[in-house]
Amino acid sequence: MEMVLKVLDYIENVLEVPRDEYNGMPVCPFANKERKNDNIYIDTISNDNDFMICINKFIESGKNSAVFIQDTELDERETKRYQKFLNTILKTLDLGKWKALCINPNDKLEVDGFNARSLAPCFMVLINDKKEIKNAHDIMKDTKYYDKMSEKYKKYLGVK
Repeated sequence: MEMVLKVLDYIENVLEVPRDEYNGMPVCPFANKERKNDNIYIDTISNDNDFMICINKFIESGKNSAVFIQDTELDERETKRYQKFLNTILKTLDLGKWKALCINPNDKLEVDGFNARSLAPCFMVLINDKKEIKNAHDIMKDTKYYDKMSEKYKKYLGVK
């Protein structure tokens, strides 16, 4: 329960806070609404509670997005591979509507010197609807959100 509170604190006090690095926008402009509407399902992936059990519980919850806390230590080079592995599982099991995004405190991705991922209290797997992610990206393209982001980071996020 303590880690859940730390994750909620991270969402509220890091991801939702407007930042100069994002031209006055929050790191995650859509987190505030999801959190305030209690639309974020939070669970822990552990030996007893694997990814698919968490996914099924999330889907049953009817919430829009999920954060899975994972007690794991991954090198930054492994983050994208693990994320791809989780997305392959989702696609294979006909759950391709959902997309996994991993937040690793060891990631060195930054925007104008600010690394929001390094402030994460733990390794997290975020689950969101692919259509909602695409809509969010489309909305963000018409803002100055990505202006200070390196090409490397944009590529990592799949932003063109």
